[in-house]
Amino acid sequence: MARTDSDQFQLDIDLDHAKREAERMRDMLSALRRRHDLSRYEYTTIVRIVPGGETFAHPVLTLGNRFACNEDLLLSTYLHEQMHWYLWYLGTPERDMLAPFMDELVRRYPDAPIDIANGGARGYDATYEHLVVNWLEIAATSEFIGRERALAVAHAQRLRSYGWLYHKVVRDWDALGELYERHDIVPIRTAQELRKLNAKAQAKVGARTGANGHAKSGKRPLNGAARRTRAAALPPASPRSRRRSQARGGTTAG
Repeated sequence: MARTDSDQFQLDIDLDHAKREAERMRDMLSALRRRHDLSRYEYTTIVRIVPGGETFAHPVLTLGNRFACNEDLLLSTYLHEQMHWYLWYLGTPERDMLAPFMDELVRRYPDAPIDIANGGARGYDATYEHLVVNWLEIAATSEFIGRERALAVAHAQRLRSYGWLYHKVVRDWDALGELYERHDIVPIRTAQELRKLNAKAQAKVGARTGANGHAKSGKRPLNGAARRTRAAALPPASPRSRRRSQARGGTTAG
């Protein structure tokens, strides 16, 4: 039936719930940072909170509220995204730290699911990358709340996203840890350690080029400081080394 002029229709946008969710997450993350020295693993210090949005690491670490129902889950989610940044800064613009052992991961897990619906990540590279990131996430989370609670969070996450990945990481913990140690991923370097490496690298570059030199280190900055690691001396990796992390358990997928 056609509406008449007397019909009144009003459409309101109410952002109060989103604001409360953002404030809840902000307060929870602030409380975690007061209680724990999270700065050790804060490779990026620019963080956005977007209630109802996706959670992902790049280009800005962004936290949705899907993985933030309690402190332990928010902590593991936050550290998960920081570990994407860790791998990004640990390598160089020319070298992906995962490239030297990607083929070995594929040999170990030839039937890894490459979609979220079956417990993997979104795509081939993302799935194998998360075998590393999820391992690092659990290791870092364990340092703050203990291994038992960290594993409980990982188990709960299996019901939300990355189920196959968390299962394999926990089951094959020691073997994967040995692989990552062999390829210089672990022990996990803190953000402070990477900054010290940056400072030393910059000093060497300055001494080598001199005041009028034009040579550039070509290294990504870590929170504004140029950075270099031992990997810088190694040959470049394949073009896939420039892959970016996806949204965590989302439709774009992190």
